[in-house]
Amino acid sequence: MASTPGFVLAGTHSGVGKTTLTLALLQALKNLNLPIQSCKVGPDFIDPRFHEAVTGTPAYNLDACLLGDDTMVNLYGETRLPGHLTLVEGVMGLFDGRGSRHEGSSTAWVARCLELPVVLVIDGGGLSTSAAALVKGYRDYDPAVKLAGVIVNRISGEKHYRLIKEAIERDTGIPCLGWMPREASFHLESRHLGLVPAIEVESLRQQIQAMAQAAAAHIELHRLPGVAQCMDACVSGSPHEPVPQHSPINRFSHAYQHFPTPRHTVGVAYDAAFHFYYQSNLDWLRHQGCRLIPVSPLQDPTLPADLDALYLGGGFPEMFGEALEANASFRESLRRRVAEGLPVYAECGGFQYLCRHLTDLEGRTWEMTGVFPAASRMTSRLQHFGYCRVTTLSDQPYFPPGITTWGHEFHRGVVESLPAAHQPGEETRINGSGTGSISGEITTPVLTMEKPTDTGSTDTGSNATESTAAPGWTCGMTVKNTFGGFPHVFFHTNPAFGMAWIKKM
Repeated sequence: MASTPGFVLAGTHSGVGKTTLTLALLQALKNLNLPIQSCKVGPDFIDPRFHEAVTGTPAYNLDACLLGDDTMVNLYGETRLPGHLTLVEGVMGLFDGRGSRHEGSSTAWVARCLELPVVLVIDGGGLSTSAAALVKGYRDYDPAVKLAGVIVNRISGEKHYRLIKEAIERDTGIPCLGWMPREASFHLESRHLGLVPAIEVESLRQQIQAMAQAAAAHIELHRLPGVAQCMDACVSGSPHEPVPQHSPINRFSHAYQHFPTPRHTVGVAYDAAFHFYYQSNLDWLRHQGCRLIPVSPLQDPTLPADLDALYLGGGFPEMFGEALEANASFRESLRRRVAEGLPVYAECGGFQYLCRHLTDLEGRTWEMTGVFPAASRMTSRLQHFGYCRVTTLSDQPYFPPGITTWGHEFHRGVVESLPAAHQPGEETRINGSGTGSISGEITTPVLTMEKPTDTGSTDTGSNATESTAAPGWTCGMTVKNTFGGFPHVFFHTNPAFGMAWIKKM
C-alpha cells in the first residue's frame, strides 16, 4: 500500500538491539546520501527522538491499539516523504503485543497492515546452526508476514557470521544481510522508564557515527532499498486470517475542520524535563489551527504573554526537581495564567508538575507549581502500566461526558489529593497569599480507565464495545480551564477528546 519503499526492523525479543541497530542503519544510510525517515511501532516516546536526532525528520508512532488499524495506515501514508526510504523500528519481539492475539498491536500485525517486509534482528551470541531453527520458527509462525532478511547482532566476527549465515540461508531461504559486532561502546544507557533520552546524551552523535561505521563495514546497506520494495510482488495472506482491508476515509487529516491559517498560539513545554509527545498529536493541533511554539519550564523566566493555551507533556520532571523548583518565576507565571483561565492540557509528567510538590526517586521533595492541591510522588514500580480504555466522567466540567478513547500509561508516579486541612475550600491560593490565587472548584476524578481484555479488535470503530477487565481506576484533575491526567492519548483517535481543549481557546 505504501507509495514509498519501507521495511520493518523487528527483533526476536526485547533487548536484542533493535534501537541500536536502527540508529546505526539510519546514520549509515544517511552517510550514503540516501533520503531516509523512520517510524516506531508502539507507544514509546524515547526511541522516536533518537531517530529524529539522526534523520532530522519527524518520527511517527504506529500503534494499532491506540489508533486503530485504519487510522494507523492512513497516518503512515500521509506522513511518508516522497523519495525517502522508511525504516520502521519494531517493539518487543516480532509477535509480541497486547495480549496473545496476532492482531494485538504487535510489530508483525503492523507490518501486515502496512504491507511492509520485515528484516529480523537476532542475537547470534552462542549460536551457529541453531540460528537457522530460530529464523525458521519466525518465518513460519505467520505466513502473512513477509520475512525478507536477517541481520545477526552481537557476534564475535566474520568467521562466526559465516557459520550462521550458511545455516540460515541453506535451511530457511531467508537472506542474511550482515552482522554487527558485540561492542560495549554501542550500548545506550537506560533509566527507570527505558533509555536515557537523546536530549540528555551529550556524546550521542559520536556514538551513533561509530555504530554507523560498523554497520557500513558489516551490513550490505545497498540491499536494503531492494528489500523495502519487494512487497510489491510478495504480499501474501493466510487463508484463515487475511491482510485487513482499510477504509478510504482518512480520520487523521480530516478529523474536524482543517485550518490552513493559525488561529491560536499554543505553547508546548519542551526541554530535558518535558519532551514526551506524539508527533501526530502536534500535527493534529496544527490542523486545528494552532501555531505551536516551544517553552521551557526549566529555562524560560516566564510563559510567553501571547499564549492562547499550553500543552504540558510527559517526561522526567522527577530527574529535574531541583531545577524546576529553582525556576520560581516560571512557576509563578504559570499559576497566574491558569488563574486567568489559560487552557492547559497536561499529561503524565506535566500533570505532576501542576501539583504542589513532587517527591523524587531519592525521597527528596521539590516544590512544583501548586495549580492543583495535590502531591505527586515516585514509587518503586510502574503504575497501571499498559493500554487502557479512557472514558470521560459525567460529573466533571472539562470534557463532554461519555467520550471514549484509548490511552497508554507508562509511569512510576502517583498523584494524591492533599488532606482537606490543606485545601482552603474551593479556592487554591499560591503560597498562602491572595496574589495570583486560583479561584475555582477543583474537580477530581475526571477520567475512568479500564484494562482491555485479550479479545476482539482494537480498531476505532469497535473500541466502545470491546470488553474490559475489572477493576478499573480513575484519574485526573481540573480547575478552571486546566486539565491534568496520566494517560497519553492520540487526539485523532477520537477527536472529540482533544476538541474539548481546543474549544476552550
